[in-house]
Amino acid sequence: MTPVRPRLPGSSAAVTRDLLLPLDALRRHHGVIREVGVQVTLDDLAIGTVEVIDGRVDLSLLLEVRGDEIAVSGVLRADWTGECRRCLDSVSGHLDLEINEVCVPDRPDSEGNPPDTGDVYLLSGENLDLEPIARDAVLLALPLSPLCGDQCEGPDAERYPAGDLTNIASDEQPSMDPRWAVLDILREGADGEGNEQQSDPESLS
Repeated sequence: MTPVRPRLPGSSAAVTRDLLLPLDALRRHHGVIREVGVQVTLDDLAIGTVEVIDGRVDLSLLLEVRGDEIAVSGVLRADWTGECRRCLDSVSGHLDLEINEVCVPDRPDSEGNPPDTGDVYLLSGENLDLEPIARDAVLLALPLSPLCGDQCEGPDAERYPAGDLTNIASDEQPSMDPRWAVLDILREGADGEGNEQQSDPESLS
């Protein structure tokens, strides 16, 4: 039977109004699960034309101190909007993300090795900052090139007409710049005089 861990009394969205939680308060309740439920607004939650609507992210998290580490698990929710990659119409969707991360102190271990930042988040200062966890999870989950539907056939021809090139002759020459017309006349005249001199027998004697 799985033991039921105690939960910190009164822990709710009222406990914190943002994503900064004091480490001292967390570590005073070792082994106690703390609930954090809050809605925040984060800037620059966008990939290409896809963005989180108003930057709003809902977090429902559980925090647990395990020695020097803090385990962060729970769910993030956000709504996004963007453009369909085929027809360019507006498309929207919803993210419902499960996360399971670990935060460790930013210091070497007992053997002098620095923490592996690829697998964990670092704790520095006096607060646990949940923003990097939330931001990374949302940005990685946003679609890079969404579709409005599997049956999307591309742009509406009436809204996005393509240029008609069928009546353009393949051998059509570009119009001549009138500024070069005089030079062409002089060049033709010079060529004509040269041909007359070569055809005159007296000029060859």
